[in-house]
Amino acid sequence: MNKLRLTIGYSSIAERVDKINFPEKRPQTEILVAVQGGLTREPDRADIRMIHLDTFGAAKSRNVILQEANSEFVVFGDDDMEWKEDGLTKILNQFDRNRNLDLILCQSENEHKQLRKKYPKQQTRLSKFNSAKAATYEIAIRLSSFREKKIFFHEDFGAGKKNYIGDEYIFISEACTSGLNCQFIPITIATHPKVSSGMIYGTLQDTQARSNVFREVFGKLAIPARAGFILKNPLRISNPNLALRFIFGIFPKE
Repeated sequence: MNKLRLTIGYSSIAERVDKINFPEKRPQTEILVAVQGGLTREPDRADIRMIHLDTFGAAKSRNVILQEANSEFVVFGDDDMEWKEDGLTKILNQFDRNRNLDLILCQSENEHKQLRKKYPKQQTRLSKFNSAKAATYEIAIRLSSFREKKIFFHEDFGAGKKNYIGDEYIFISEACTSGLNCQFIPITIATHPKVSSGMIYGTLQDTQARSNVFREVFGKLAIPARAGFILKNPLRISNPNLALRFIFGIFPKE
């Protein structure tokens, strides 16, 4: 059997699987759905496979997709978004044109067909300094490169965990640090509701989660990196107490 071109991998929980708006069947494409929290009805489509997990956390689901995928390229879906068919085709063409390209970060729009945030106007090489706003459904990867480098999502971060944000940023940062060629390309790949967890600021919970993400990405340089974030984005964490907690990683112990 010829190897598949694309895996569309969804992370979901049992009670939300029926809400997934699956794309139309595509040639050489498989759809994997990592389901947590119970069993679900099997879909009446040969290209869709359910994988039932007894653990929780979106990062865990995405790692299972990375392990189970049988394709050249992978994209990661949420259960409340829709793919743009022309966007999926364009990213595959980009990978074909550049065999050294390992990760593409795309752009997405909201339900009003407006871009969800400010994106670069042109293709841009990614690093840990410019990929913090990435959403999972904007990421497309060449699977063999990530398997070779043994790069997976950090399972202590992401939806379903105390550190409920930042798994995408850590994933891309690790890929860049490992020498993979990661690029932003202004291709609109998905539609997603405007509000998401990564846009929430101003609570102790999200401040602690972000502080921990910076620790994971920057290590010993986390404090100056956090301070730089505050200087560049003073309105994001405007409460002085929270800003100091964020910079120095000072939070109540559980």
